[in-house]
Amino acid sequence: MCRESGRDRDRASAARHLRDFLHHRDQVTRSKTTLSPRDLEAKYEARFFIGLSLPDAWSLMAEADDGSDEATLWILADDQKSWASVDYVPGHDTFAVEQYGPRGLWDEVEAAFRLWEDRGRPERDRAGLTVASEGQHVWLDTPDNIIR
Repeated sequence: MCRESGRDRDRASAARHLRDFLHHRDQVTRSKTTLSPRDLEAKYEARFFIGLSLPDAWSLMAEADDGSDEATLWILADDQKSWASVDYVPGHDTFAVEQYGPRGLWDEVEAAFRLWEDRGRPERDRAGLTVASEGQHVWLDTPDNIIR
């Protein structure tokens, strides 16, 4: 989603630096979502397309270490001004969301996920990249169908 923490950042390093991103925890906006963070993490194709929409953010799934299968998905902006968390609890249909900063990062993730669904849940191999002197563009299916 955002860049994959395992690919772009060492997970142990990311966990150590999580505290650098988390601030103003007393000023969060709270909401609920029906998009399961576990389901989202399992949908690699969706995460690829979401990453195109949030190139300046990354994710980290923090697993509970008590055997409960609970987890928190963190979405962190590179500029360290915005962050979001979504708590996964097994058996629940809604999940607690907390967001802070000028961006609603979870809102952006959900919007990108819905756009991926509206496009018919395309696989990565349908995406292409054109690089030219005037810039670069990511497209879906054909170069004239620019998506970023």
